[in-house]
Amino acid sequence: MARSPRTPSSPAASTTAGPLFEAEVSTPRARIGLVPVALVGALVAAGLWGAWVTKNVLGAGDRPAIAKVQLSGIVGEYVQAQARSATPPEQVTTETRAFMGEVQKNLERRGASGQIVLVGEAVLAGNVPDITAEVRREVYAKVKMPQAANASTGEVMGAMRAAMSGQGASQAAAAMPGAAIGGQGSAPVN
Repeated sequence: MARSPRTPSSPAASTTAGPLFEAEVSTPRARIGLVPVALVGALVAAGLWGAWVTKNVLGAGDRPAIAKVQLSGIVGEYVQAQARSATPPEQVTTETRAFMGEVQKNLERRGASGQIVLVGEAVLAGNVPDITAEVRREVYAKVKMPQAANASTGEVMGAMRAAMSGQGASQAAAAMPGAAIGGQGSAPVN
């Protein structure tokens, strides 16, 4: 015999019996899936990365991204100072190598920090900041500029310095015996 399903005999009995109305029924737990946690983590990581990039881009404002330097002017200035100094030739070679090495290191540091440095002669047009003075100052802070020799070191150099400084032609002529004033001493006399 088959049993028939149980039907409540009264409406009061239906509110107390059954799994929906039992006092011991546990509330379902709220479970957060792995996908929402991963999405929140990715958003936080993207926000931190964006803040870091913004800080680095805005923080690099003290140095222009692209700049030019007049290397020929800096090197020419140093070579002229070495030529005017009374430094022995072997020391000139050593000092010049140190100077050129420091220029190279300075430009490499700038490149490593993300700055593009162009040689000034290669820049034809445009608004590219010139950092020649800044490079010159940084290099000469590490490598000493050669000092000019004393005027008494050579008669010719002393006479040239006297003539260039405007101390008068008589002092230049006294420093170079046999030289005439005005450059007419070797001209034939008629």
